[in-house]
Amino acid sequence: MWLLLLMIAIMPYEQSPYLLLGENLFGIFAGFTVIKALGLLGFAWAGLRIASGDAMVSRLSARQASLFFVFLAGAALIGLIHGTGFQYAVGRYVAYAVFLPFVIVAVRSQADLGRVLKWLVWSYVAVFPYAVRQMIRFDERLGVGIYEANYLATILVLLVPVAFAFASLQRVPNRRWLWIGAGVTLVVMIVLTGSRGGFVGLVAAGVLFVYRRRGLGAAAAMLVVLVVGVLAMPTELSTRALATISGDTSQLPTELEASNKAHVGLFWAALRMIVDNPLIGVGPENFKDLSKAYTGLQQANIAHNMFLEIASEMGLPALIVFVLLLHSTFRTLGSTVRLAAVGTPETAELAAWSEGLRSGLTGYVVAGCFISAEYEKILWITIFLSIVVADLARRRRAVAAAEAEPDAGAVDGVGALPQPS
Repeated sequence: MWLLLLMIAIMPYEQSPYLLLGENLFGIFAGFTVIKALGLLGFAWAGLRIASGDAMVSRLSARQASLFFVFLAGAALIGLIHGTGFQYAVGRYVAYAVFLPFVIVAVRSQADLGRVLKWLVWSYVAVFPYAVRQMIRFDERLGVGIYEANYLATILVLLVPVAFAFASLQRVPNRRWLWIGAGVTLVVMIVLTGSRGGFVGLVAAGVLFVYRRRGLGAAAAMLVVLVVGVLAMPTELSTRALATISGDTSQLPTELEASNKAHVGLFWAALRMIVDNPLIGVGPENFKDLSKAYTGLQQANIAHNMFLEIASEMGLPALIVFVLLLHSTFRTLGSTVRLAAVGTPETAELAAWSEGLRSGLTGYVVAGCFISAEYEKILWITIFLSIVVADLARRRRAVAAAEAEPDAGAVDGVGALPQPS
């Protein structure tokens, strides 16, 4: 568990050159970093546990795991057919395949899940002072010097509802305000990134989270607060958003006008690539190389939309598997949210965390329509954690059923969640 928490703690600094150990490892893991080295250690440990008959191996039969391996196999096959993209595209998915057993074996209990979610939130809160220093140093948007601004915003969008989910569970006022402060800090960080896609994702995540917990009126109020509040502040985000909304190209900064044109051109370029190659795409990593021919723009670029990039590079079948994987994750989290009806503190806690993850993942998916976010670790950590959530929810339901029917016999210890050995 502590190895996993260490990986999470250094995730915000992954782009640091000090954490780069080599250009690749065995020609498979491109950009071999300290995090990937720790992941391999975790994989080795998990492999030993699984080989010894660890009960957590049953989690590998989850629908999310099966769909992930189908997606990985499809990516590898497409990469072989086109002869491109192995080190970056396929190699990254192989790295996640290594990470999967580590997560499902390390996160054994509800307490472990809570620790992981807490470390995810606070790791990114803790990077805020350093990120501000780098922002001032380079006179750029928040994220420069540690990460790309738009990708950082998308990661933070997923974590904001998780922070507020923890706040909702606190009974001690000081702790509640501490978690609210963490959530607000993440929101401020998103605003300072100046990411329009990240802000749209934040609105989607925030409105959904509040709607699920407080109803339509509170969700509408949240929408007004976020949109009016952020646009009224003199920030890079408000400037970029208002310039885009106005549609007056004479008022747009040169850099922003070029970005808008590129996004539109890349959108249509991706659709044309899909029409030309609907089954096997143009090949991993080939979108950027082909983009100039399809857009007519002078600068090559990635798709800036994770769904269109997957479909254009690997074909519609790969996109369908990816969407099914997301659907399965949402379905698992949604069914766990309904555990709150059981009425115990443990089920309420698990349900709240699941709502935070579900709302955050919704915002991430929305933001992912503006950047190519399919390679971010936070996405795959969330998908893999949903497997753990499903297992914990199943055991909670078994305990609740046993308590409701005491004469039916004990189920792994009535009244207590069965703990794996």
